[in-house]
Amino acid sequence: MICVRSNPCPAPQEDAWITSYQRLVPHWHSVSLSHQHSTISISISRVNQFDAARLDIEMSAMLKEQLVKVFSLMKPGMLFQYQPELNAFLEFLIWRFSIWVDKPTPGIAFMNLRYRDERAVALRGKVRTGLEGPGLTFAQKIWYCVSAVGGQYIWARLQSFSAFCRWGDSEERPLARRAWGLMQR
Repeated sequence: MICVRSNPCPAPQEDAWITSYQRLVPHWHSVSLSHQHSTISISISRVNQFDAARLDIEMSAMLKEQLVKVFSLMKPGMLFQYQPELNAFLEFLIWRFSIWVDKPTPGIAFMNLRYRDERAVALRGKVRTGLEGPGLTFAQKIWYCVSAVGGQYIWARLQSFSAFCRWGDSEERPLARRAWGLMQR
C-alpha cells in the first residue's frame, strides 16, 4: 500500500506485531537450526601469510638498523661478532610483545591476520571471519619462540662457524664440504 499526503495510511492494529511474530517464528527457527550444525570454512591465502612474514622481516631489519646506529661509536667489527645474538634479541622482543601477550606480530596485524589454535576452533565449530577463536596455547607460544627465535639463532651461528672453519674450502673433509654445500642452497 502506498501512502500519499492526500490519502494517509491507516494505523496498524494493536496486535499486528504479534501476528507478524507468530507468522515468522517457524521460519526463523528453521533458518537457525539449519545454520547451527554448519561450519563456515575460512581459507586464508598463503600469499597473505607470506606478505605478513615479509613485513615482519622488514620491520625487524628497521629495528636492527636503529640498534646498529646506537652502537655506531663502538669498535668496528665488534657488533658484527655478536650479530646473531642481536638478531635473536630483537626477534625475542617482537615475540615477547606480540605473540606472548596474544597480539599479532606487526606484519600479521597489517594483513589483518592473527594466530589461533585451530584444534580448539574445530571443537567449537562456528567461525565467521577467522579472527574469532582462542589464541595460541602456552605450549604453542613457547614452541614458536624456540623454533622461530632459537632456530634462526642456531642457523646464523652455524653459518658463521662454518665460514670461520672454512668448510667450503675443505678438500680433506668431504663431510664438511657437503654440509657447506647444503647450507648454501
